[in-house]
Parts: sequence; C-alpha cells; structure tokens
Amino acid sequence: AGDPYKGNIEECAKLIMAKVNEGKPEGQTTDWTLAFQSRVGPVKWLEPYTDDVLKNLGEEGLENLVVVPLSFVSEHVETLEEIDIEYREVAEEAGIHNFKRVPALNSDPDFISCLADLTQDALSKPSLRVSEALELYQGKSMREAAAEEKNRLGWLRPGVTPSTEAINGRVAMMACASLAISQVISSGCPAISGPSIAGKEPFCAALSYDGWAWLLDVLLNIHM
Repeated sequence: AGDPYKGNIEECAKLIMAKVNEGKPEGQTTDWTLAFQSRVGPVKWLEPYTDDVLKNLGEEGLENLVVVPLSFVSEHVETLEEIDIEYREVAEEAGIHNFKRVPALNSDPDFISCLADLTQDALSKPSLRVSEALELYQGKSMREAAAEEKNRLGWLRPGVTPSTEAINGRVAMMACASLAISQVISSGCPAISGPSIAGKEPFCAALSYDGWAWLLDVLLNIHM
C-alpha cells in the first residue's frame, strides 16, 4: 500500500539508463544518480535531496552534469526556476561548471502521440471503481492489504493503512453529523432563505446553505 510515485520514478530511471548504456563496453557507460526535488521548508521529502547530491558530486570532483527532469512532462517553475537557476547556483558553488538540463517533453509530437494512444486505450476499457484502481497500483485489494496487518489492533498503530483511512473517514463523518444534530436539537434551526422547504424539517435546515453557515459559526465560537 502507499504512493507508488517513488518506486515508479526509480524504475523509470533504471530503464532509461539501461537504454542509454545499451551496447556500451564496460568502463564507457554513462554514470548516473537519482535525486528528488520539490522539498518545501523543513518538511521531510523523498531522499536523496537534489541540493545534497549536487554538493556531494562536486566534492567528488565532478565538473560536467546533465540534469534530466524525468518526472516532469512540461516546463514550469520547478524546471525554469528551481533547476535552471537555484540548482545551477548550487552546482557551480560545488565546482560543477558545465551544468546542462534536458528540456521537458512539452508538446513533442511523439509524446503527444503516446498520450493519445494511452487515452484511447483507457477509454476502450471498462470503468474502474476507486478500490479497483488502487488494486492496480498496489497489486492487491484493500481487503487483502488490511488482512496483512500484523494483528487485529494494527489500525491503532500510527501510519497510513487502508483500515486506518477507512476508520478515520467514518469517525470524521459521524462526528460532523453528531455535532450538527446536537446543535439543531439544542439551538433550533436557522432561518432558511430562498425557496421554502416543505415543513422546514431540522435536517433540511441543517443541510441548507444557511444551515451550514450557522453550524460553521457555532464551531468557530466554541471555546474549548
């Protein structure tokens, strides 16, 4: 279970470099390394971080570097600003003087043709439920993933698992519903603007725009 992004990127990099080095004699292959960018602030992100890798490569005496933003399909702030300007400065300070970047795919005809083929292929297949789409990525159903948890109390452990996500969602919905019902019972319903609702039942009022605005005001003014 979990986000397949990191594994997909690692596999993609291996396949690309295997093709680049195909047929080259030993000792003449192109060296490569994989790093991750897009870290914001002190929050931990996928490692190794690009700025750390650049510094390490400079310390090892590397002077020529080609950066391939393989997870980006178009130019944007992370290629034009972060790579071309910020990481270039880090590289030059580390001693890497010949810093180049491969352009993103953008509107390359082969890339657009590939997207069209993938889209047509997807449209020709039956639609999938969310759980079925997750199973394609994870290689197992949500029930199977939950069954692999170490014990019946596995949902109490910190972390993201199918069972904890399901429980968190249900608890949140029950809490919101309970709070809405208790406020309606104790304080009554707010006035409903616009077309009248037959009988103006409490739940109709609570679920109207005015009802939710009223409930939000109650929540914001609760003193813990």
